[in-house]
Amino acid sequence: MFTALVVDDEPPARERMRELLAAHPEITVVGEAQGVAEARSFLEARPPDVVFLDIEMPGGSGFDVLASVPAGTQVVFVTAREKYAVQAFATSALDYLVKPVDPERLADTIARIETMAGVMRSSADGGSQQDGADDADSTAAPAGVGLDDMISVTLAGKTTAAVVTVGDICWIESFRNYTRVALKNPARLTLFRRRLSEWDKALPGGPFARVGRSYIVQLAAVEQIEWKSRDETVVTFGAGVEPLSLGRLPATRLREILGGDKEQ
Repeated sequence: MFTALVVDDEPPARERMRELLAAHPEITVVGEAQGVAEARSFLEARPPDVVFLDIEMPGGSGFDVLASVPAGTQVVFVTAREKYAVQAFATSALDYLVKPVDPERLADTIARIETMAGVMRSSADGGSQQDGADDADSTAAPAGVGLDDMISVTLAGKTTAAVVTVGDICWIESFRNYTRVALKNPARLTLFRRRLSEWDKALPGGPFARVGRSYIVQLAAVEQIEWKSRDETVVTFGAGVEPLSLGRLPATRLREILGGDKEQ
């Protein structure tokens, strides 16, 4: 069971988030705040496991709340604007949801909250944890690209590009005009200014598969699929690579593609 604080200056928005979270019994909303000062007071008095945090509010920004967020509290930004995504992930936010929040997308977020909580527990027990412009990237991969080929992709929030070996891509997650990519050799998470649809067209269709609306997975890179609950499946890709938490529909699609292989 996880506790949550909902911070938004608009009462209808807070009510809508409560309604969406009510579909997830593992999350209990223990408080609401309508601004920065109120959020800070709540966090100091009763720190929750996760805070769903709006960004644009009268009297201050959601980013102003971050200094008051305890180390054990995860942050999920919930905003009507896409333009803060780069800044949000730079603060190590767990996720970034764009209003109106899609229920399936929220289910993925809840799965990620549970996975991260497990990672944090393992770390506390002596384990280790590895860390991570509105136009789409215009540098497309060449036709017939293979796993050994390298492609150039524009980094989010920058004019520079990173060179990525196609075979090092383990999974890709969509954030509207951006995508978060889990890479290996070395293991890292990188945010790129490229839409998921562009990755889908550029990557070879045999090794890579789109599972649901928000994810692309390199099938051969999957090491294990672990069913956690009805709405959470964790896919692992080897040492150091960030696991991918999937909701029910994309997890079902991945299992169908793999034919039941690699499941625990």
